[in-house]
Amino acid sequence: MIKRKLWQELEKYLDNKQALVITGPRRVGKTTTLKWLLEQTKSKNQVFFDIENLGDRKIFEVTDYNDVIQSLRTRGLDTDSKMFIAIDEIQFLPNITSVIKYLYDHYDIKFYLSGSSSYYLKNHFTESMAGRKFLFELMPLSFQEFLDFRGAKYILPDIDFANPAKFPDALYAELENYYNEYIQYGGFPSVVLEPQPEKKLRLLDEFFSTYVNQDVVTWMDFSLTGDLRRLISLLAARVGNRLNTMELSEVSGLTRIKVTTWIEFLEQTYLIRTLPVESTSEDVKVRNLKKLYFIDAGIANINADLSSGQKFENVLAAQLSSYGKLSYYDNGRQEVDFILDQDGSKTAFEAKEAPTEADLSTLRFVANEKLKIDKYAMIGKQKSQKFNNYIWGGEL
Repeated sequence: MIKRKLWQELEKYLDNKQALVITGPRRVGKTTTLKWLLEQTKSKNQVFFDIENLGDRKIFEVTDYNDVIQSLRTRGLDTDSKMFIAIDEIQFLPNITSVIKYLYDHYDIKFYLSGSSSYYLKNHFTESMAGRKFLFELMPLSFQEFLDFRGAKYILPDIDFANPAKFPDALYAELENYYNEYIQYGGFPSVVLEPQPEKKLRLLDEFFSTYVNQDVVTWMDFSLTGDLRRLISLLAARVGNRLNTMELSEVSGLTRIKVTTWIEFLEQTYLIRTLPVESTSEDVKVRNLKKLYFIDAGIANINADLSSGQKFENVLAAQLSSYGKLSYYDNGRQEVDFILDQDGSKTAFEAKEAPTEADLSTLRFVANEKLKIDKYAMIGKQKSQKFNNYIWGGEL
């Protein structure tokens, strides 16, 4: 079993009473994470439920929540002692938060929970499990995790965003092909582990079809999934660009309200991410268009024929998101691809496949003069022979 980076953070909360709730896209390892959490308890008084399994689901479809305790006893649990209960795919049972809250309040239970939809989890759990849970997001593999899964024994160095060090030429030569593969096929664990490109694509197609036919149909009334697939293809072609819902409405034939609603839903169910414009004015943030990226590079690439620059920028959006909150800047004349906010400390980034000194000078001017941001850095995809003052994307 290959450990995920998030597991180090989860270990800090094993001794807390609060439930640990893991959310994120399908197929990123949430089930594996729940089973790993149960292993860490060192207790035999534990049980795992999968709510996609109708037999497991039936246990929680009761009006008297004490009936669940009786079911736990039939599963061999000692209900007079501390119990460890993992429940997978909880989004398939909307009333389960009420059951969990009751059992949490009346019995000594440590819950480990997972679900694939923040649309459901963040709304329901914020209301009904206040003070009773810690919520974590498990996303597709980072590039360091990609290397770990591929058995590449490299530990990427820590980065000083403001003063990037020259990445060693020899290490770049060894990792370049890995990073290009990461950009093309994304970070779903099973895709990363599959060596054959055609099978990688087949897996991505399967993941995407499962998303449309299960997650989407479960939460929204999409009677015409063809319309949804067409919209997703239009969105994929616009990776790295600002979202214009009026244009999307005209091209897709859907109403602007429907386009806006579906985009919000696609973001809440971990297909896409959007970045707000950088501004001190909330009105400006609302008025200006958001930039669009896909959560996983592979899913974006099977839905549109993206340029190499789009693919690179899409991966950077995912990589940088793991460090803090992202926004962008565009005043019609100058732009900055990413602005990273780490607890109030901001860094401006510009992505270029082959960055130059001139690119850095432009970024410095916009960051310092327009945004009043002192820290800035170029991020490049290719190794430059003449310019070294930038971060290689694989370092993130």
